[in-house]
Amino acid sequence: MEQAEFDLVRQAAPEGSLIHTLDENDAYNLLKSAPRRPIKKGAALFAQGDDGDFAALILSGAVKINTFSASGREVVYAYLSTGDLVGELSALDGGDRTASASVIEKGEVAIIMRQDFQATLMKKPEIALKVIENLCLRLRGANALIESDRSAATGPRLARGLLRLLREHGVEDHGAHRVGFKISQSDLGSFVSLSRENVNRQLHEWVDEGLVALASGRVTVMERDALQEIADFG
Repeated sequence: MEQAEFDLVRQAAPEGSLIHTLDENDAYNLLKSAPRRPIKKGAALFAQGDDGDFAALILSGAVKINTFSASGREVVYAYLSTGDLVGELSALDGGDRTASASVIEKGEVAIIMRQDFQATLMKKPEIALKVIENLCLRLRGANALIESDRSAATGPRLARGLLRLLREHGVEDHGAHRVGFKISQSDLGSFVSLSRENVNRQLHEWVDEGLVALASGRVTVMERDALQEIADFG
């Protein structure tokens, strides 16, 4: 990867992504020799149970980290987009994949083989710390959503999920906020443990109240403070 290409990826990535968290030179050195692979919507970057022989940094596009319960219900733990590292858990410990990474928006990833990943972390402990911090943040977010699933009603549960997506992947647009990639209402439901029908009903109630807008598969939050109140006090 050329420096100019790296700069474009870094500019496109949300502020909270790993590529921004790392020192710029460290991030570039991690990626410059990594082979690139296109990812197609609907494909799996890897599947639950696969060998964990690589991590991938998303250069463009988006993936969801998901599993399926014994009853066939999909559970989405996280969404990852430009600048995020995916698959690092198995690349760290060499274990099988604990979940699948399914592509929801086409793009490209840089493949970092496990031996190269570990060698880099050994040479540069500061990179290892940032990777661990990033994993911890993701785990905290997943735990918070799981906790809300136990008691929250539809509105607060959906509000918390949307606010997490805005924190991690938000784009500001003329005072409004939206997630930087398209997400279906079914996927959003799997993220917050709600049916697509309940997600659709709640979103349209918020549209009527002027809290959100829906267009072309995207949810735009018009009144973020109001959504935060629903999340906090619902």
